[in-house]
Amino acid sequence: MPAAEIAKEMRPKGILRPVIEELAAESGAYIIISSSGSTADSALNSRRTAMAEAVKDSSHASQLDLDFYDRNRIASWVRDHVDLIPWVRSRIGKSFSGWQAYGSWSRVPAGSDKAYLLDDKARTKTAGTDDGDGLSAVEGINRIRNVLRKPGQVVRLVGLSGVGKTRFVEALFDPELGVEPLNPSLAIYTDIADGPDPQPRGLASDLVASSVRAILVVDNCPPEIHRQLSEIARASGKTISVITVEYDIREDQPEGTDVFSLETSSTELIEKLVRIRFPDVSQLDARTIAEFSGGNARIALALASTVKKSETLSSLNNTELFTRLFQQRHEHDAGLQQIAEACSLVYSFQGELLTDEEAELPVLGGLIGRNAVFTAAAELRRRDLLQQRWSVASYPTPCHRQ
Repeated sequence: MPAAEIAKEMRPKGILRPVIEELAAESGAYIIISSSGSTADSALNSRRTAMAEAVKDSSHASQLDLDFYDRNRIASWVRDHVDLIPWVRSRIGKSFSGWQAYGSWSRVPAGSDKAYLLDDKARTKTAGTDDGDGLSAVEGINRIRNVLRKPGQVVRLVGLSGVGKTRFVEALFDPELGVEPLNPSLAIYTDIADGPDPQPRGLASDLVASSVRAILVVDNCPPEIHRQLSEIARASGKTISVITVEYDIREDQPEGTDVFSLETSSTELIEKLVRIRFPDVSQLDARTIAEFSGGNARIALALASTVKKSETLSSLNNTELFTRLFQQRHEHDAGLQQIAEACSLVYSFQGELLTDEEAELPVLGGLIGRNAVFTAAAELRRRDLLQQRWSVASYPTPCHRQ
């Protein structure tokens, strides 16, 4: 769009478009974007001059920002807003598989209140002796923000399944919580269970090589991948900070990493969550569900989803509530429950192989004299009673945990 065409676009028949006049009055911006070519500095200046000439008779011309972007400037702008890179690539058919910009990583259902629920319980534990019994959620969020704000820093967030680790990480970028939220335009997220391509190590290396500032968020991250990312983040020329999330049962602290442990929620907070997600559940039943869940949001929501209108759970004991959670409106399946009990004996198990020497499903089945462990594991995962993660040793081969 050369200078002559700019005048025609902004002033058809010699009259400034009313919408441009309105933008000027509101101290707005008028930007022309051309994807068909690239402009040298002199040509770029002539286009900007033509745009200024087109609005010179506007009474608010001095209040209007004007600019012209060719395809090179657009590409540079996208590189400066790293969270948009996955979105742009998806729009042009060259997506990064498994990578996302900032958003609802915890998959809060559409229409639900997305506000982060807080209580005064000390839910965030650290290795610091000065932190006593731990930090409140807001204190923990602020502490982690201060770490990740600096390039080259690494955080490991661990905790039991269902305590809200992913939602907690989302809150690090939420301006409604605490002070000085992290910039969401720097966030790039993946869940290792989604089999990201490129793998986290490759993307981290590319970001550092390109001197791109980013905050890398890696969910369900095994220790080996965390170690790789930590080495890259802390290397010379560092531009990224990293937070990894995992159910970690070990006591070791990775080198160069600030480790935070997220504890279970209070009964009151879980009750509030159930009431928000399932407004038809009575307050009494919400309290029953919260107490049964032991502070585990995933268990509470799974159990609440089984409650029908005009139905109550308050008269059920813990055994009956467990049966309700396990069956989820299905008929009782003694074989499935027996397999689930066998699977729960271990922290995780290889969930695909049936004949290889590394196959663990036949071993679990052998404990109870059953063969259909693979099918049962798939059903348990469908009921959200079992999670899938990826073993770095056999990536991308999944293993499962209950």
